[in-house]
Order: sequence, then C-alpha cells, then structure tokens
Amino acid sequence: MFLLRIMMVLLICLGTNGCAHLAGVQKVQAGDGVPLTAAFLDSAEQELDLALKSYSEEDWAGAEQAVIRAARILYAAESPMNGEGKRYAGISSKLSLLTVRLNRLLHGTSPELEPEKFSMPIPHNARIEKWIDYYLTRGREEFSRWLRRSGRYTPLLQALFVQEGLPLDLVYLALVESGFNPRNRSPKHAVGMFQFIKGTAELVGLKEDHWLDERRHPEKAALGAIRHIKSLYKEFDDWDLALAAYNAGSGRVAQAIRAQGSRDYWQLALPPETEMYVPKFYATLIIAREPELYGFNPDFETVENTEEVEVPGGVDFSVIAEAAGVTVSVVKDLNTELTKNCTPPGPETYLLRLPAGSGEVFKTAFADIPDENKYLNPEELARRKMEGVYVVYTVKTGDSLYTIAKKHNTTVSKIQRWNPIIRESKYIFPGNKLRIYRTQ
Repeated sequence: MFLLRIMMVLLICLGTNGCAHLAGVQKVQAGDGVPLTAAFLDSAEQELDLALKSYSEEDWAGAEQAVIRAARILYAAESPMNGEGKRYAGISSKLSLLTVRLNRLLHGTSPELEPEKFSMPIPHNARIEKWIDYYLTRGREEFSRWLRRSGRYTPLLQALFVQEGLPLDLVYLALVESGFNPRNRSPKHAVGMFQFIKGTAELVGLKEDHWLDERRHPEKAALGAIRHIKSLYKEFDDWDLALAAYNAGSGRVAQAIRAQGSRDYWQLALPPETEMYVPKFYATLIIAREPELYGFNPDFETVENTEEVEVPGGVDFSVIAEAAGVTVSVVKDLNTELTKNCTPPGPETYLLRLPAGSGEVFKTAFADIPDENKYLNPEELARRKMEGVYVVYTVKTGDSLYTIAKKHNTTVSKIQRWNPIIRESKYIFPGNKLRIYRTQ
C-alpha cells in the first residue's frame, strides 16, 4: 500500500537474495546479473544527487522518482566488484535515509501507524528521527555490527521477556546499552549487555566477586534487567519514564517530575544523556525490527546450541577445553561471566556451558586426568584472585632478583614470569621497573 516503501524492500530483496521480482522494475540495462561496476555506481550516484536536489527544493514527487531510478541501478544488480564496496555502502546509506524520509512525507509511513509491528507503543518525533538518521549514516557501520551480534542472543532474550510478561521489544535495551556485547564495560563501570553498575546489580540479585561477574552472563543479566524494568514500570506506569529511569535512576526522574510538574518524558528537562537515551532506544528498535527497510542486510550470528556440565572448582579453561575437544576461546566465549579463565575455586561444582554434544566427551576425558594436572595450585589461584593488584618496583643499585623476591615474599621464577623483559635472563639493572603481584 505504501508504494515507495514496498518497492525499496523488494528491490533490496531482489539485489541481495534474488527472492523477488518487482513488476515494472527492470535489471540494469547491461542485462540480468551483471556486476555493479563503477559505471553503474556513477549512474546511481547521479540519480541520488538529483533526488537530493529535488528533496531540497521540496519536489517530493520528483525526488521519489529519482530514488526509484537509483534503486533500480543499485539494488537490481549483483554485489559491487572489489574496490567499489565502500562507495556502494555510502550511496546505499544515503539512499535508504532519503527513502525513509520520503515515505513519511508522501505515504505517511511511520511506526505509530503500524502498531502491529511492535509489542509496545512507539512514539515518533524529531528527536527519534535524529537518531534514525545517525544510525543510517555516521553510525551505520557500528549499527551493522550490533545487528549481526543480536542474532545470537535475541531468541533467548525475547523468550525470557515474554515469559515474564514484558514486551519482547524491550530486548533491544541490550542493543542501545551495549550493542549486545556481554563483556561491555562503560567508563562509569557499568558492565554487561544490560549495563548494570554494582549497586543495581546487587538489588536485582546478580552476583559479582573475584571469580565471576553475573552481569556478563547473558541469561542472568537479562533476568536482572527484567526485574529492574518491571519495578520501574510499576513505579512510573509509563514506558518512556521507566526507560528514562533505567538510564538515570528512578530518584532523578521522580525528582524531575515533582520539580517540573509534568509526567511527559518528552517535556521534562533531564540530564543530557537521559534526554538522548529514550530517543536512541526507539530509533534502534525501529530499525532493528525491520532492518531491510533501512538498507541493512545483516548476516546475523546464529544461536549456539550448548549444554551445561558440572565442573569442579579451580579448573583452568585450557584443561576444560582439551578434555572437551574444543578451543579455549570457545570456553571463554560461552562463559563470559567467569573472569579469571577458570572455574571458581571451592568445594562446589560450577555449571559450565559447552557446545552441545561435548559434555560426555568432557566428562570421560576429565575423569582420566591425574588430580595434580586437573586443578590450579594454590599459588596460581592466589595470583589470579589478586590479578591486577601489584606493585611496580624500581630496581636500585645493589639489588638482585633474589633480594627483591625475598623482600616481596615471592620467588625469582615468578618475578621472571611476570616480567617478560627479564624472563630469559637473571640480569637486572638500576632503573628497571618490575611488576610484582600480591599473592597473599
């Protein structure tokens, strides 16, 4: 029903997957399936320039026709040849942005007119459109990475949000907070996909100690976010205000409401970051739900099938990986909450995630490993526990590695291991700086 919108979606589909044929839109003149070479990009760019000129002159119909001609060239041929990919992406970015704007002007397409596409009310205003424009232009490459990564997590997270009675679209909090990166750490020390600071993490039941940080556990962090957003919505009875409070804290939002006499988020004066936060969330949600409409064709990461196995405490990832027949990076990637590359030491076992099908392999191989090779020794566990807690010692005249080691209650071999510049030598010189970890 919205001609330009439908045409753009089908043209993108035609150019990327060969999954549709749009009546009245022919392949580029050189013939079906031809490469999108520099000459064709020149033609597309000329049409785009004409469309932008018409748009600036408020000739919406003329701009629409030029966009359609550019789209025929850009999306109806094969992928660009080597060396033209960056230029292709730039033209495509501008074209998709202009298409979105024209759709709104000519055909009235905007999210609030199509509520069936979303699980919660979606406002639409200039502040949101500003961020849509940003993600379609300067922020396009970053947003593409976020979209690719989202495919790995959204099925699990959406199921959790729906199970807990929340709109599944709130999953995209993880997109605006961290780009779906469970290891993300902000300058303000917020951690994980849903960016919890320590105090809030404790309130929602997320554990953090020397060995693990559940803010980095995708499922547990999502459940924490669900508890938190439920509490905020119960307090404010408004999604815009609840989202603002997720960013700024409920106290600050409540104080702004009292001081300014308004419960309309869009009218409140709030900290600059919070005034940007809610529009950014809606912009990312709008694009993420229909990326093809906005010129994105993400190669989504796939969901990994895993199983949980009980592993004793104090086992290094390298031992686990070898026993399971996988790489250390796979073990790290599936257990992002473990921060010291080992299971937490202690008498209790830890439920570790491994690729599906490798659990029995691990159990059999691990049982055959001698105990002295299974577990990290107490000194290594102490070092890892205090990792990052060290002194930098400046070597003085008359010092030796032996005297320095004795002074710091450690050994020469450990000092050599901690300092690569002297690892192969026992010689040190005045002025050398040595890193010495605390081990007790």
